[in-house]
Formats: sequence, C-alpha cells, structure tokens
Amino acid sequence: MIDAFFSALSGMRTASRRLQVSANNTANLQTPGFKKSSTVISDNRLGGARVSGTLRSNAPGAILTTNDPLNIAIQGNGFFQVGQPGGGTAFSRSGVFQTDDTGRVVNANGNPLQPEITVPVNIESVGITASGQVTGFANGQNITLGQIQLAGFNNPGGLTPLGNNEFGQSAQSGQPVVGNPGSGGLGLLIPGALETSNVDIAEEAINQIVAKTAFKANANVVRTADEMTGTLLNIKA
Repeated sequence: MIDAFFSALSGMRTASRRLQVSANNTANLQTPGFKKSSTVISDNRLGGARVSGTLRSNAPGAILTTNDPLNIAIQGNGFFQVGQPGGGTAFSRSGVFQTDDTGRVVNANGNPLQPEITVPVNIESVGITASGQVTGFANGQNITLGQIQLAGFNNPGGLTPLGNNEFGQSAQSGQPVVGNPGSGGLGLLIPGALETSNVDIAEEAINQIVAKTAFKANANVVRTADEMTGTLLNIKA
C-alpha cells in the first residue's frame, strides 16, 4: 500500500507541474518573443514518476507588422543584448524598444540596448536596416546613430530565465557569439515588426486536459489505497 501511495502521489506532483508549465505558457500567449516550455517526465527507480526538467522551445513565433520603427523582430537565430541595472548583460528575443528621457534606446523594462544607441532630440525619424544599421533623418540628411548587434549561443535552450522576458548566459548555454545581424549564422532584423509568442493555444489546452486527467486518476489511486489500508486495519482489529 505504501508503494501505491508513493507512486500515486508522485503522479499527482508531475501532473501539477505539467499544468503549472502549461499555465505559464498560456499566460504568455501575447508576450512578444516568448518561448514556450514543456516538462520532461521520467520514472523513479523505486516506482512512480518525477519531473526531471523543463525544455524551452526556440521555434520562431509568427511575425506581426506594427509599423513602429523601434519594434524589431529577429528572423532567424540570435538575441538582443540589453544592459542590467546591476551590471552585466541579459539576452532577449523581445524587440519592443523605445527611447527614454535621455534618448537612449531601451526595452520595455527600461534596460538599454547594447551596444547603446542614442536618438538625439532633433531626429525626425529613425530607420533600421536588416543588418542592424540605425540611422536618423534630420535637416534633410541621414545620420548614422549606431549598429545593433545580436548574440548567438551554441545551446540557447541552456540560457537561464531572469524574468521580464530576459535570459542570462550559463555553463549550459556557453559563451555568446556577438556579431551584426546576417553574419556568422545570426538572423536578420525586420524593423517595424515583432516576433510573437510561439505558444500554440490548442496544444496547451490538450496539455491541460491531460494533466487534469492524470491528476484525477492518481487521486483515485490514493483513495483506493486508503480504503484498502483501512480494510486491512479493520481486519486486524
């Protein structure tokens, strides 16, 4: 009976974790650049199941045209580099950028794009090429403002989630390889557009149904084992 309890409880834990991951995916259905995760479930040596880890899918999301010059999608491999308040660099696929009070190009969290690019107040419009060159138009002429660079990783799935749609490098991801878009296997930029989340709502609905069914089935096993244990104790009494 103890083995049955253990196996069923472990099944309830894995179902709960699977539902948690699916719920997080669903909540980020509309988060630009978000990458969905899935649970990896394996068996225990002494019976039952456990979640041995989560895998993040780096499949591209659909491209949504916004016509905002500081919305940038990456078509292909690579991550934007953004500075962190405490120092260091984080990486993100979200291309929602804007200018702060000083004219710096920052992301939705207020963290500056790296290398930093500043848009002077006299700039009338901003243009970004597929290879990352940023120019501004003022007084009838184009002015070079900077160059966007992307970072690539041998194992992007090994990046550490930092929250706010940003990631940090880890031993699993390896060191970043930085370069201009379109070079060294890095993707090209699509200005005036955003990469949407790669979450499939139909797939998540199925995952949640499976998790709910598994949880209920294992709960039934716990109740049955409890009833059988009670019967044995009554017989002994």
